[in-house]
Amino acid sequence: MWHVVRKVADAPAAAAAALWLLALAPFAWTCLSGMEVALASSLLVAMIALLLSQPAAGPPSWRLAAVLAAASLSRPEAMALVVGVVVVAAVARLRTRSYPAAAAWLAPLAAPAAWLLANKLWAGNALPNTGVAKSHFYQPGFDLTYWWDMLLTTSARMAHGLFVDEKSPFSWPGLVLVAWAVGAYRILRWARREQRYLVGLVIALAPAAMAMAVVASSGMWSFQNYRYITPAFALLAVSVGAALAAPGWLLRWRRGRLVWSLALALGAGLYARAAWPRLVADARLFAQGAMDTNTQVVAIGQHLRAHLPTARVMLHDAGAIAYYGEGHVHDMLGLVTNRQAGVANHGPGSRLEFLEELAPAARPTHFAYYPSWLGAPEFFGDVLLETPLGPALEPRRLVGGGNMQLLTARWELAGKGEQPLAPHPGWRVVDRVDVASLASERAHAWRGELGRRKLGDPTARWSLVGRHQAGPGPLMLDGGRTIRGGRERFTLRLADADDYSGIVGQNMPDLEEVAGRGYTRHDRAALTFQ
Repeated sequence: MWHVVRKVADAPAAAAAALWLLALAPFAWTCLSGMEVALASSLLVAMIALLLSQPAAGPPSWRLAAVLAAASLSRPEAMALVVGVVVVAAVARLRTRSYPAAAAWLAPLAAPAAWLLANKLWAGNALPNTGVAKSHFYQPGFDLTYWWDMLLTTSARMAHGLFVDEKSPFSWPGLVLVAWAVGAYRILRWARREQRYLVGLVIALAPAAMAMAVVASSGMWSFQNYRYITPAFALLAVSVGAALAAPGWLLRWRRGRLVWSLALALGAGLYARAAWPRLVADARLFAQGAMDTNTQVVAIGQHLRAHLPTARVMLHDAGAIAYYGEGHVHDMLGLVTNRQAGVANHGPGSRLEFLEELAPAARPTHFAYYPSWLGAPEFFGDVLLETPLGPALEPRRLVGGGNMQLLTARWELAGKGEQPLAPHPGWRVVDRVDVASLASERAHAWRGELGRRKLGDPTARWSLVGRHQAGPGPLMLDGGRTIRGGRERFTLRLADADDYSGIVGQNMPDLEEVAGRGYTRHDRAALTFQ
């Protein structure tokens, strides 16, 4: 930060910008807590530093090309920023017919392209599993009207939370907003004077672009103490530093620089004093998180390694349990288990159907869960370990519940809801649509009017678990949907042509008679219902 701000402002402003960044409690917290924030922030600031020394023409230096490639892999928002930088630079070279230089600028995109292709080949989707689990675009009920409403609502919340709310991560949030505006103006004036438009636009606009990329993709701008937008704070610090440079009119006075430096030192001291309570609170949050992690997921992982080394564990918080347990895990949220996030997005009914479809040998032997999270507690057996949390050091906590349990898995109720309730002699099941099973729905072209997504909808809005007790018989479970629009469409397959004619002749009314009951199309292979 010191190196970058000195180039666009002066040394006292560079020192103040560095101090401002270090005094941001969420920045310190996310960097120290093992997240990717420190890596992404360092690469993005290095990118700006190298852009400042990059000639206006020609290819990028090898250092800049390497940093661009690495930054694109550090965070999805950083990838979007890198793509914008290299495309603008390449287009500028193409306009002067510098084709080798344009190709050299585009070369860093090989890294994210290879990463996206690898995700597609191994995970089934171009975005990583975390994107599928959290991105708006992969959620049921998504459409552009929802996305636009969400974008406006969440952007307003983020702007208020960062620059107005007293709980803002910034001390003096209103002044930070003013400093950003003033600094961006100064940076753009400097870029025009120096003919360095690309780096000027990056410094001035990248903080907003990265924060908006988070809002547009997931809306989780305040998730885990601002984790996803914290790399933008490092870029914002450059503009803040530019705003703190001594004004030209003051420098015309012989002692103007000294006076400005003393004023900056006083302001920095007051800012550090104002920031101290937030730093203390986030230090306590760090300690709280470490204690809760040790109490729950670390304890479960260690128990598995010591007592159940061959267990197959289904969980929703994979990191520490997998690391300390060193055994087989299946992440029900889909962060580390491929092709699972879509099931999780569709809620408890789809999770139930997925579990029932697993081959018996592939089913988990144990669950590591908060009891209310699965949606089908009938699959829970004996509780082997409980992990109740201790007293809180800090009002904020990052865990999903107060007591994660290690439980045995029981499967005697699996599949009980798949057959007719009563026997029908002479009948046989030719085909069935298993509603809420994503695989069965795809195989039968099932579409239901489930309703438009709303901001903050729980997964239980999209599927549910139904329970039925038929007399003295066993409890039956089945996944289902709430079809809010009152309409659904699916296609049933028939065994073969002979069976088709027999079914229509013996067990079904004439197709013309039932045309008004929902049949919309029929042929010798299938019936489609609307």
